[in-house]
Amino acid sequence: MFSSLIQDFETELRRELPPALESLLCVPDVQPLQYELFERHRVQVDVLRCDDLHPMISGNKWFKLKFNLVQARRLGMTRIASFGGAWSNHLHALAFCAQQAGLESIGFVRGEELGADANPMLRDAASWGMSLQFLARQVYRERKVTVDAQTWLVPEGGDNEQGVLGCMTLIPAQRALDYDAVLLPAGTGCTALGVRLSLPAGTALWVAPVLRDDTLQRSWRARLQQWSAQPAGPVDWWTDCHHGGYGKVPPGLLSFIHDFGHNTGLALDPVYGGKAMWGLCERIRHHAIPAGSRVLFVHTGGLQGARGFQSMSRQLSG
Repeated sequence: MFSSLIQDFETELRRELPPALESLLCVPDVQPLQYELFERHRVQVDVLRCDDLHPMISGNKWFKLKFNLVQARRLGMTRIASFGGAWSNHLHALAFCAQQAGLESIGFVRGEELGADANPMLRDAASWGMSLQFLARQVYRERKVTVDAQTWLVPEGGDNEQGVLGCMTLIPAQRALDYDAVLLPAGTGCTALGVRLSLPAGTALWVAPVLRDDTLQRSWRARLQQWSAQPAGPVDWWTDCHHGGYGKVPPGLLSFIHDFGHNTGLALDPVYGGKAMWGLCERIRHHAIPAGSRVLFVHTGGLQGARGFQSMSRQLSG
């Protein structure tokens, strides 16, 4: 249904992509995860290494941004703007992409008390030419900002039509047939929506929201119906993985992430991927996932944002 639209975007992207971003055109590697818990319960877990495509653009952020860059060019825009928190992986990726694509960028950052030198993420974004505008939290919640006619405004997290279409290219359809289920964390739900629309009907999608309330699930189901009149495949929302809410990272979660990384060699961020992997391990441990199941875990990146938790991690690992 969306294949011709996606193909048009991809053709323009390949024609205009600067050399520094060409590695992002590669299909993410899939690697098996060797972990005693998985082996003991006879569950095959592989990881889609979206985090490994590019050193500056982490995980699913590229898939949500790539067609937004094309759309900005199509409309003759000279700059691109979006929203994010002080450690936003989305703004970090946007700043670098825009610089490489020859576009100006604006980042509307939550927190009027902040400055461009407040943390490494903001320093990176500023060094790539992003104009940082710090908003009071109430203003940020209402998204009441004004941009001129030359600015393409992208919602927080890249969650718009172009972002969803980009996420539909995240998992090749043939690759998805190898698995019973695909697992990923969710913030805005954009990646989950694109992935569900692209998965075969027989492949389940497991979504671990990092928000504490159920607002995302309700709005997401309505959006899925708007995108496709055809019944989608199964979706299971793991609502016990948030560990207190967005950005809440208790010591027990950091300890799990540290131990998991030590035993598997896979680094996870504590805001998104670490919570989803914790949920998977808990379900396997309690026999909620049958032996013989084949699971694809989508590594959505976020590792630059993990710098905000490094001091806590050092204490746990020390």
